[in-house]
Amino acid sequence: MEFASDRNKFSVPLQWLLAAVCAIAVANLYYDQVLLTDIMKSFNVALNQSGFLLTVIQAGYTLGLVFIVPMGDRFNRRNLILISLLFSAFWLIMMTLVSSFILLLVFGFFLGFSTVSAQLIIPFVSSNIHSEAKGGIISRLLTGIFLGVLLGRVFGGWIGQLFNWQTVHWAAAGILIGIAGYLFVKLPDDQTQKQSSYTKIMRSLLPLLKDEPVLRETIVFGAAAFAAFNIFWVSLTFILSGAPYHMDSGVIGMFGIIGIAGAIAAGFAGRLADSEHAQMWNFVALFIMILSFVVLGISWNHFILLIAVTFLLDIGSRMNMSLNQGRIYQLAPEKHSRLNSLYMVGYYFGGSVGSGIGSLSYHLGQVPGVAISGSLVLGFAFLYFWLSGRKAKFKEKLAYGFPQN
Repeated sequence: MEFASDRNKFSVPLQWLLAAVCAIAVANLYYDQVLLTDIMKSFNVALNQSGFLLTVIQAGYTLGLVFIVPMGDRFNRRNLILISLLFSAFWLIMMTLVSSFILLLVFGFFLGFSTVSAQLIIPFVSSNIHSEAKGGIISRLLTGIFLGVLLGRVFGGWIGQLFNWQTVHWAAAGILIGIAGYLFVKLPDDQTQKQSSYTKIMRSLLPLLKDEPVLRETIVFGAAAFAAFNIFWVSLTFILSGAPYHMDSGVIGMFGIIGIAGAIAAGFAGRLADSEHAQMWNFVALFIMILSFVVLGISWNHFILLIAVTFLLDIGSRMNMSLNQGRIYQLAPEKHSRLNSLYMVGYYFGGSVGSGIGSLSYHLGQVPGVAISGSLVLGFAFLYFWLSGRKAKFKEKLAYGFPQN
Protein backbone atom coordinates (compact mmCIF):
# COMPACT_ATOMS: atom_id res chain seq x y z
CA MET A 1 0.00 0.00 0.00
CA GLU A 2 2.86 2.36 0.80
CA PHE A 3 4.37 1.76 -2.65
CA ALA A 4 1.06 2.48 -4.41
CA SER A 5 0.53 5.60 -2.33
CA ASP A 6 3.96 6.94 -3.25
CA ARG A 7 3.37 6.22 -6.92
CA ASN A 8 0.05 8.08 -6.79
CA LYS A 9 1.77 11.04 -5.11
CA PHE A 10 4.53 11.16 -7.73
CA SER A 11 3.16 9.63 -10.91
CA VAL A 12 5.56 8.61 -13.66
CA PRO A 13 4.67 11.64 -15.83
CA LEU A 14 5.26 13.92 -12.82
CA GLN A 15 8.59 12.22 -12.14
CA TRP A 16 9.76 12.91 -15.67
CA LEU A 17 8.41 16.44 -15.48
CA LEU A 18 10.42 17.05 -12.32
CA ALA A 19 13.50 15.60 -14.04
CA ALA A 20 12.90 18.07 -16.87
CA VAL A 21 12.50 20.89 -14.33
CA CYS A 22 15.86 19.92 -12.81
CA ALA A 23 17.44 20.05 -16.27
CA ILE A 24 15.88 23.42 -17.13
CA ALA A 25 16.83 24.91 -13.76
CA VAL A 26 20.45 23.77 -13.99
CA ALA A 27 20.61 25.03 -17.59
CA ASN A 28 20.26 28.59 -16.22
CA LEU A 29 23.86 28.29 -15.04
CA TYR A 30 25.19 27.34 -18.48
CA TYR A 31 23.41 29.41 -21.14
CA ASP A 32 25.92 32.22 -20.88
CA GLN A 33 28.96 29.96 -21.25
CA VAL A 34 28.37 29.64 -25.00
CA LEU A 35 26.97 33.19 -25.27
CA LEU A 36 29.94 34.78 -23.55
CA THR A 37 31.52 36.36 -26.62
CA ASP A 38 28.21 37.94 -27.73
CA ILE A 39 27.47 39.23 -24.22
CA MET A 40 30.87 40.84 -23.93
CA LYS A 41 30.39 42.58 -27.29
CA SER A 42 27.01 43.92 -26.13
CA PHE A 43 28.66 45.58 -23.12
CA ASN A 44 31.93 46.54 -24.85
CA VAL A 45 33.88 44.61 -22.23
CA ALA A 46 37.28 43.05 -22.89
CA LEU A 47 37.21 39.28 -23.23
CA ASN A 48 39.81 38.90 -20.49
CA GLN A 49 37.11 40.12 -18.06
CA SER A 50 34.41 37.79 -19.38
CA GLY A 51 35.02 35.07 -16.83
CA PHE A 52 33.69 37.39 -14.11
CA LEU A 53 30.11 36.84 -15.27
CA LEU A 54 30.36 33.06 -15.06
CA THR A 55 32.18 33.32 -11.75
CA VAL A 56 29.50 35.47 -10.09
CA ILE A 57 26.71 33.21 -11.38
CA GLN A 58 28.44 30.17 -9.89
CA ALA A 59 29.28 32.05 -6.69
CA GLY A 60 25.65 33.09 -6.31
CA TYR A 61 24.56 29.50 -6.83
CA THR A 62 27.03 28.32 -4.20
CA LEU A 63 25.62 30.76 -1.64
CA GLY A 64 22.10 29.70 -2.60
CA LEU A 65 23.06 26.14 -1.75
CA VAL A 66 24.38 27.34 1.61
CA PHE A 67 21.46 29.51 2.69
CA ILE A 68 18.37 28.47 0.69
CA VAL A 69 18.57 24.69 0.31
CA PRO A 70 18.76 24.04 4.10
CA MET A 71 15.53 26.03 4.41
CA GLY A 72 13.81 22.90 3.13
CA ASP A 73 14.27 21.35 6.57
CA ARG A 74 12.46 24.33 8.12
CA PHE A 75 9.89 25.49 5.53
CA ASN A 76 7.61 23.90 2.94
CA ARG A 77 9.82 22.70 0.07
CA ARG A 78 6.95 22.86 -2.42
CA ASN A 79 6.64 26.60 -1.87
CA LEU A 80 10.41 27.08 -1.99
CA ILE A 81 10.59 25.29 -5.35
CA LEU A 82 7.92 27.54 -6.88
CA ILE A 83 9.54 30.69 -5.47
CA SER A 84 12.93 29.61 -6.80
CA LEU A 85 11.57 29.09 -10.32
CA LEU A 86 9.83 32.48 -10.39
CA PHE A 87 12.81 34.42 -9.05
CA SER A 88 15.12 32.70 -11.56
CA ALA A 89 12.82 33.89 -14.37
CA PHE A 90 12.82 37.41 -12.93
CA TRP A 91 16.61 37.70 -12.80
CA LEU A 92 17.01 36.20 -16.30
CA ILE A 93 14.83 39.00 -17.62
CA MET A 94 16.51 41.70 -15.56
CA MET A 95 19.91 40.77 -17.04
CA THR A 96 18.59 41.68 -20.50
CA LEU A 97 17.35 45.13 -19.43
CA VAL A 98 20.59 46.65 -18.14
CA SER A 99 23.28 48.59 -19.99
CA SER A 100 25.91 48.41 -17.25
CA PHE A 101 28.27 45.46 -16.98
CA ILE A 102 28.39 45.92 -13.20
CA LEU A 103 24.60 45.56 -12.98
CA LEU A 104 24.80 42.53 -15.25
CA LEU A 105 27.20 40.96 -12.74
CA VAL A 106 24.88 41.85 -9.83
CA PHE A 107 21.82 40.35 -11.51
CA GLY A 108 23.87 37.36 -12.63
CA PHE A 109 24.79 36.76 -9.00
CA PHE A 110 21.11 36.82 -7.98
CA LEU A 111 20.26 34.50 -10.86
CA GLY A 112 22.71 31.95 -9.48
CA PHE A 113 21.49 32.53 -5.92
CA SER A 114 17.87 31.80 -6.84
CA THR A 115 18.55 28.89 -9.20
CA VAL A 116 18.42 26.14 -6.56
CA SER A 117 15.11 24.48 -7.42
CA ALA A 118 16.81 21.27 -8.62
CA GLN A 119 18.56 20.87 -5.26
CA LEU A 120 15.23 21.49 -3.52
CA ILE A 121 13.33 19.00 -5.69
CA ILE A 122 15.56 16.01 -4.90
CA PRO A 123 15.21 16.15 -1.09
CA PHE A 124 11.53 17.09 -1.52
CA VAL A 125 10.83 13.91 -3.48
CA SER A 126 13.17 11.76 -1.39
CA SER A 127 11.69 12.84 1.94
CA ASN A 128 8.10 12.34 0.75
CA ILE A 129 8.66 8.82 -0.60
CA HIS A 130 9.24 5.86 1.70
CA SER A 131 8.88 2.95 -0.71
CA GLU A 132 10.98 0.87 -3.07
CA ALA A 133 10.33 3.46 -5.77
CA LYS A 134 12.73 5.99 -4.23
CA GLY A 135 15.95 4.83 -5.93
CA GLY A 136 14.54 4.87 -9.44
CA ILE A 137 12.89 8.27 -9.01
CA ILE A 138 16.02 9.92 -7.60
CA SER A 139 18.04 8.42 -10.45
CA ARG A 140 15.70 10.11 -12.95
CA LEU A 141 16.10 13.44 -11.20
CA LEU A 142 19.90 13.18 -11.22
CA THR A 143 19.78 12.38 -14.94
CA GLY A 144 17.83 15.59 -15.42
CA ILE A 145 20.56 17.54 -13.61
CA PHE A 146 23.26 15.95 -15.78
CA LEU A 147 21.36 16.77 -18.97
CA GLY A 148 20.78 20.35 -17.82
CA VAL A 149 24.37 21.15 -18.72
CA LEU A 150 23.74 19.79 -22.22
CA LEU A 151 20.45 21.66 -22.56
CA GLY A 152 21.99 24.97 -21.48
CA ARG A 153 24.78 24.85 -24.02
CA VAL A 154 22.80 23.53 -26.99
CA PHE A 155 19.71 25.70 -26.42
CA GLY A 156 21.78 28.75 -25.55
CA GLY A 157 24.09 28.28 -28.51
CA TRP A 158 21.46 27.83 -31.22
CA ILE A 159 18.91 30.38 -30.00
CA GLY A 160 21.75 32.83 -29.46
CA GLN A 161 22.97 32.31 -33.02
CA LEU A 162 19.50 32.59 -34.59
CA PHE A 163 18.50 35.63 -32.54
CA ASN A 164 20.63 37.04 -29.69
CA TRP A 165 21.61 36.29 -26.12
CA GLN A 166 18.71 38.36 -24.76
CA THR A 167 16.23 36.09 -26.58
CA VAL A 168 17.77 33.08 -24.83
CA HIS A 169 17.12 34.69 -21.44
CA TRP A 170 13.54 35.68 -22.29
CA ALA A 171 12.71 32.24 -23.67
CA ALA A 172 14.19 30.52 -20.61
CA ALA A 173 12.26 32.85 -18.29
CA GLY A 174 8.99 32.12 -20.10
CA ILE A 175 9.56 28.38 -19.75
CA LEU A 176 10.26 28.72 -16.03
CA ILE A 177 7.11 30.76 -15.44
CA GLY A 178 5.01 28.21 -17.33
CA ILE A 179 6.51 25.33 -15.36
CA ALA A 180 5.92 27.12 -12.06
CA GLY A 181 2.25 27.56 -12.94
CA TYR A 182 1.86 23.90 -13.84
CA LEU A 183 3.65 22.68 -10.70
CA PHE A 184 1.48 24.96 -8.56
CA VAL A 185 -1.44 22.79 -9.64
CA LYS A 186 0.20 19.36 -9.85
CA LEU A 187 2.91 19.27 -7.19
CA PRO A 188 1.85 17.48 -3.98
CA ASP A 189 2.28 19.12 -0.62
CA ASP A 190 5.43 18.68 1.46
CA GLN A 191 4.31 16.44 4.35
CA THR A 192 7.64 15.91 6.05
CA GLN A 193 8.27 16.97 9.63
CA LYS A 194 10.14 20.28 9.86
CA GLN A 195 12.81 21.52 12.23
CA SER A 196 11.84 24.26 14.65
CA SER A 197 14.82 26.51 14.01
CA TYR A 198 16.62 27.51 10.81
CA THR A 199 19.50 28.76 12.97
CA LYS A 200 20.00 25.31 14.51
CA ILE A 201 20.00 23.74 11.06
CA MET A 202 22.74 26.09 9.89
CA ARG A 203 24.77 25.54 13.03
CA SER A 204 24.73 21.78 12.49
CA LEU A 205 26.48 21.98 9.11
CA LEU A 206 30.08 22.63 10.15
CA PRO A 207 30.16 19.82 12.78
CA LEU A 208 29.14 17.41 10.03
CA LEU A 209 32.03 18.60 7.89
CA LYS A 210 34.40 17.95 10.79
CA ASP A 211 33.01 14.52 11.69
CA GLU A 212 32.68 12.93 8.22
CA PRO A 213 36.01 12.24 6.45
CA VAL A 214 34.23 10.70 3.45
CA LEU A 215 32.30 13.94 3.04
CA ARG A 216 35.48 16.01 3.12
CA GLU A 217 37.16 13.79 0.57
CA THR A 218 34.23 13.81 -1.84
CA ILE A 219 33.96 17.60 -1.53
CA VAL A 220 37.61 17.99 -2.54
CA PHE A 221 37.26 15.47 -5.37
CA GLY A 222 34.05 17.11 -6.58
CA ALA A 223 35.31 20.69 -6.31
CA ALA A 224 38.54 19.88 -8.17
CA ALA A 225 36.71 17.99 -10.92
CA PHE A 226 34.08 20.69 -11.45
CA ALA A 227 36.71 23.43 -11.40
CA ALA A 228 38.65 21.59 -14.10
CA PHE A 229 35.42 20.97 -16.02
CA ASN A 230 34.64 24.70 -16.09
CA ILE A 231 38.24 25.61 -16.89
CA PHE A 232 37.85 23.56 -20.05
CA TRP A 233 34.35 24.70 -21.05
CA VAL A 234 35.00 28.40 -20.52
CA SER A 235 38.18 28.24 -22.57
CA LEU A 236 36.53 26.02 -25.22
CA THR A 237 34.35 28.97 -26.25
CA PHE A 238 37.50 31.03 -26.95
CA ILE A 239 39.27 28.12 -28.66
CA LEU A 240 36.42 27.37 -31.06
CA SER A 241 35.61 31.03 -31.83
CA GLY A 242 39.26 31.78 -32.68
CA ALA A 243 41.78 30.41 -35.19
CA PRO A 244 41.81 27.88 -36.75
CA TYR A 245 38.09 27.11 -36.14
CA HIS A 246 36.21 30.45 -36.22
CA MET A 247 32.93 28.81 -35.16
CA ASP A 248 29.75 30.59 -34.12
CA SER A 249 27.80 30.07 -30.89
CA GLY A 250 25.42 27.53 -32.43
CA VAL A 251 28.18 25.12 -33.39
CA ILE A 252 29.98 25.72 -30.09
CA GLY A 253 26.76 24.86 -28.27
CA MET A 254 26.50 21.60 -30.22
CA PHE A 255 29.60 20.41 -28.40
CA GLY A 256 27.28 20.01 -25.44
CA ILE A 257 25.66 17.02 -27.17
CA ILE A 258 28.78 15.11 -26.20
CA GLY A 259 27.41 15.45 -22.66
CA ILE A 260 25.01 12.58 -23.48
CA ALA A 261 28.00 10.27 -23.12
CA GLY A 262 28.64 11.77 -19.69
CA ALA A 263 25.06 11.10 -18.59
CA ILE A 264 25.37 7.45 -19.68
CA ALA A 265 28.68 7.11 -17.85
CA ALA A 266 27.12 8.66 -14.75
CA GLY A 267 24.51 5.91 -14.59
CA PHE A 268 27.23 3.28 -14.85
CA ALA A 269 29.29 5.00 -12.17
CA GLY A 270 26.31 5.06 -9.83
CA ARG A 271 26.48 1.27 -9.64
CA LEU A 272 30.23 1.43 -9.02
CA ALA A 273 29.55 3.59 -5.96
CA ASP A 274 28.01 0.57 -4.23
CA SER A 275 31.24 -1.44 -4.49
CA GLU A 276 33.98 -1.54 -1.88
CA HIS A 277 36.33 -0.04 -4.48
CA ALA A 278 34.32 3.18 -4.97
CA GLN A 279 37.28 5.32 -3.92
CA MET A 280 39.49 3.65 -6.53
CA TRP A 281 36.92 4.41 -9.22
CA ASN A 282 37.03 8.04 -8.06
CA PHE A 283 40.74 8.04 -8.90
CA VAL A 284 40.01 6.51 -12.32
CA ALA A 285 37.50 9.28 -13.06
CA LEU A 286 39.97 12.00 -12.04
CA PHE A 287 42.77 10.35 -14.05
CA ILE A 288 40.54 10.34 -17.15
CA MET A 289 40.08 14.09 -16.72
CA ILE A 290 43.83 14.69 -16.34
CA LEU A 291 44.45 12.62 -19.48
CA SER A 292 41.98 14.79 -21.38
CA PHE A 293 43.90 17.95 -20.43
CA VAL A 294 47.18 16.36 -21.55
CA VAL A 295 45.64 15.54 -24.93
CA LEU A 296 44.20 19.07 -25.11
CA GLY A 297 47.60 20.67 -24.58
CA ILE A 298 49.22 18.54 -27.27
CA SER A 299 46.57 18.45 -30.00
CA TRP A 300 43.94 21.15 -29.47
CA ASN A 301 44.22 22.29 -33.11
CA HIS A 302 43.03 18.89 -34.42
CA PHE A 303 39.22 18.94 -34.47
CA ILE A 304 38.69 15.19 -34.03
CA LEU A 305 41.01 15.09 -31.03
CA LEU A 306 39.26 18.14 -29.54
CA ILE A 307 36.00 16.18 -29.74
CA ALA A 308 37.75 13.25 -28.04
CA VAL A 309 38.98 15.57 -25.28
CA THR A 310 35.44 16.86 -24.70
CA PHE A 311 34.16 13.28 -24.59
CA LEU A 312 36.80 12.13 -22.10
CA LEU A 313 36.41 15.15 -19.85
CA ASP A 314 32.65 14.80 -19.63
CA ILE A 315 32.90 11.08 -18.92
CA GLY A 316 35.37 11.67 -16.10
CA SER A 317 33.42 14.57 -14.64
CA ARG A 318 30.08 12.76 -14.55
CA MET A 319 31.66 9.57 -13.21
CA ASN A 320 33.24 11.56 -10.41
CA MET A 321 29.94 13.28 -9.56
CA SER A 322 27.96 10.03 -9.40
CA LEU A 323 30.61 8.25 -7.36
CA ASN A 324 30.84 11.10 -4.88
CA GLN A 325 27.10 11.26 -4.32
CA GLY A 326 26.86 7.48 -4.12
CA ARG A 327 29.49 7.43 -1.39
CA ILE A 328 27.70 10.22 0.50
CA TYR A 329 24.36 8.40 0.41
CA GLN A 330 26.01 5.39 2.06
CA LEU A 331 26.45 7.51 5.18
CA ALA A 332 23.79 7.96 7.88
CA PRO A 333 20.37 8.45 6.18
CA GLU A 334 19.20 11.05 8.68
CA LYS A 335 22.06 13.30 7.54
CA HIS A 336 21.57 13.01 3.78
CA SER A 337 20.02 16.45 3.15
CA ARG A 338 22.73 18.30 5.03
CA LEU A 339 25.50 16.11 3.66
CA ASN A 340 24.31 16.68 0.12
CA SER A 341 23.99 20.42 0.75
CA LEU A 342 27.57 20.63 2.00
CA TYR A 343 28.84 18.54 -0.89
CA MET A 344 27.05 20.66 -3.49
CA VAL A 345 28.36 23.87 -1.89
CA GLY A 346 31.93 22.62 -2.26
CA TYR A 347 31.21 21.31 -5.75
CA TYR A 348 29.85 24.57 -7.12
CA PHE A 349 32.38 26.67 -5.26
CA GLY A 350 35.01 24.74 -7.19
CA GLY A 351 33.04 25.43 -10.36
CA SER A 352 32.92 29.17 -9.72
CA VAL A 353 36.67 29.27 -9.13
CA GLY A 354 37.23 27.17 -12.24
CA SER A 355 35.22 29.59 -14.39
CA GLY A 356 37.53 32.43 -13.38
CA ILE A 357 40.67 30.33 -13.81
CA GLY A 358 39.52 29.18 -17.26
CA SER A 359 39.19 32.69 -18.65
CA LEU A 360 42.39 33.92 -16.98
CA SER A 361 44.54 30.92 -17.93
CA TYR A 362 43.48 31.11 -21.57
CA HIS A 363 44.26 34.80 -21.90
CA LEU A 364 47.58 34.46 -20.08
CA GLY A 365 48.80 31.17 -21.54
CA GLN A 366 46.43 30.27 -24.36
CA VAL A 367 45.65 26.52 -24.67
CA PRO A 368 48.85 25.32 -22.92
CA GLY A 369 47.91 27.52 -19.96
CA VAL A 370 44.47 25.90 -19.86
CA ALA A 371 45.95 22.40 -19.99
CA ILE A 372 48.40 23.15 -17.19
CA SER A 373 45.86 24.86 -14.92
CA GLY A 374 43.32 22.06 -15.37
CA SER A 375 45.91 19.39 -14.59
CA LEU A 376 47.15 21.26 -11.52
CA VAL A 377 43.63 21.64 -10.10
CA LEU A 378 42.99 17.92 -10.52
CA GLY A 379 46.41 17.14 -9.06
CA PHE A 380 45.31 18.98 -5.91
CA ALA A 381 42.68 16.27 -5.31
CA PHE A 382 45.33 13.56 -5.37
CA LEU A 383 47.56 15.65 -3.09
CA TYR A 384 44.73 16.04 -0.60
CA PHE A 385 44.15 12.29 -0.55
CA TRP A 386 47.84 11.59 0.04
CA LEU A 387 48.12 14.18 2.83
CA SER A 388 44.88 13.09 4.53
CA GLY A 389 46.06 9.47 4.41
CA ARG A 390 49.34 10.39 6.08
CA LYS A 391 47.46 12.38 8.71
CA ALA A 392 45.14 9.44 9.42
CA LYS A 393 48.09 7.07 9.83
CA PHE A 394 49.78 9.52 12.18
CA LYS A 395 46.64 9.76 14.32
CA GLU A 396 46.41 5.99 14.36
CA LYS A 397 49.96 5.74 15.65
CA LEU A 398 49.22 8.29 18.36
CA ALA A 399 46.14 6.35 19.38
CA TYR A 400 47.79 2.92 19.53
CA GLY A 401 51.36 3.89 20.31
CA PHE A 402 54.40 4.06 18.04
CA PRO A 403 56.11 0.75 17.31
CA GLN A 404 59.06 0.08 19.56
CA ASN A 405 62.51 -0.41 18.07
